[in-house]
Amino acid sequence: MLTMLARICYNVAMDEQEKINQENINEDNSNVPAPIADAPTSDELMIVPDGELPTDKPTGTSPAESDSITMYEAEQGDDSMRGGYASVKGSHVNKRDNKLVWIVILVMTVMCIAVGICSAVVTARLVQKGIKPAEVNTDGKVQQNISAVVTARKSSIVEVRCGTLTSSGIVMKRDGKNAIVLTNAHAIAQYVSNTATMPRVRFDGYDDYFISDVVGYDGHYDVAVLSVPVEDELVVYDIDGSYVVSPDVDFLEGDYVVSIGNAMSMGIAAYDGIISRKSELLECDELFGEDGKKIVPVFRTTAVINAGMSGGGVFDMQGRLVGLGTYRMSNSNGVDTDGGTSTDVEDTGFATPISIVYPVYKRILASDGGAVGLFTVNTRKSTSAIGRIDLPMLGIDCEYKKGKLTVTSVNSDEIKIKAGDVITKIGDYAVTTDICEVTGQLLRYHRKGSGKALTMTVARGDVTVVVTFDGINYAI
Repeated sequence: MLTMLARICYNVAMDEQEKINQENINEDNSNVPAPIADAPTSDELMIVPDGELPTDKPTGTSPAESDSITMYEAEQGDDSMRGGYASVKGSHVNKRDNKLVWIVILVMTVMCIAVGICSAVVTARLVQKGIKPAEVNTDGKVQQNISAVVTARKSSIVEVRCGTLTSSGIVMKRDGKNAIVLTNAHAIAQYVSNTATMPRVRFDGYDDYFISDVVGYDGHYDVAVLSVPVEDELVVYDIDGSYVVSPDVDFLEGDYVVSIGNAMSMGIAAYDGIISRKSELLECDELFGEDGKKIVPVFRTTAVINAGMSGGGVFDMQGRLVGLGTYRMSNSNGVDTDGGTSTDVEDTGFATPISIVYPVYKRILASDGGAVGLFTVNTRKSTSAIGRIDLPMLGIDCEYKKGKLTVTSVNSDEIKIKAGDVITKIGDYAVTTDICEVTGQLLRYHRKGSGKALTMTVARGDVTVVVTFDGINYAI
């Protein structure tokens, strides 16, 4: 808009100047000197050759005759000479009329500035109604990264078979002559119901399955650990090794990931996708014959998690394990081509995030076998956009309110936390809106832990209070 107004100003000024020039030309024509009545004779004229100047005045002239005309031969005609005369004649007219041009330019400039200020104010008002989206930067190397991740991690993924069920697993480390394999608890469901049905594992590049032992499992978060007697050299992920700085891998919605597993029991395969939703609560069936439903923290991904891929890994573009492929979404809305039978929903899988897998995995390794006992964390859906967390072992219930984990009720008079307190820290961890991370931090504690006692930092109005829970210690 400012450019347009400036152009208008320029055009107006040019038009005005053109008018002045035209008037000056008209004046030129009217100001041409009249012929001299008593023209000098030829004797009174001095013809100067082209390119030379006269050095002396003509002789024989009187003072009165000094005003006689001296002519020079030149290429310019009468018109150009006449125009030069007019430009001198009209100099006073230009000076007067140029003031009008500059007044017009000044007025238009002020108008441009005023319009610019008004536009800025209006734009500022509109911006206040929303947030400008962040700029998107990409290096254009996603395909190369995916290929590198698949090449580096595929050999750590194994096929798991237990009874009639087939699934996947991840070689996590070596323990003497045994390989430790991480998988889903529902992958060994037939073992849980009948311990005579031992799970078997086939490693990458092997023809045969190895019979394995069950180190332990947790049905709620759907995590199990197997021990496979094999002395051969294997590629291990080594989550506790120097390769992984921390098991708490941060990732964002939209990040590329790769899921690798025994897809459709047809061998290890990889599928790429993104993190669709970083953290949410998923309602699903409770495992191992227990009636009812459970609600667990998961992240959603478009990386395919087909049948047989349960227990496989979901890796980011740096090859870090971000989750355990666990759930698929199905529908039975009665309008599909199979006559209403349950079918998988495309591009929608759910993984147990590493923030939860890691503490459960460590607790299983430290257990005596069978179902492992964990710090009880009951996640629940609520009217809150994030959900609620109930901690019966501590005697408190919490719910996210306006993005803050707020204590809603206290079931013991001995607890120093009060209803209305906002939990800001769990140990050294600063509480966020990621309910998966918060749950994982709480799962690091247990009554049998040998580390530091659990502390919670709460905000009570303008006061900060640190509460210690004796008997609940860090356990991994």
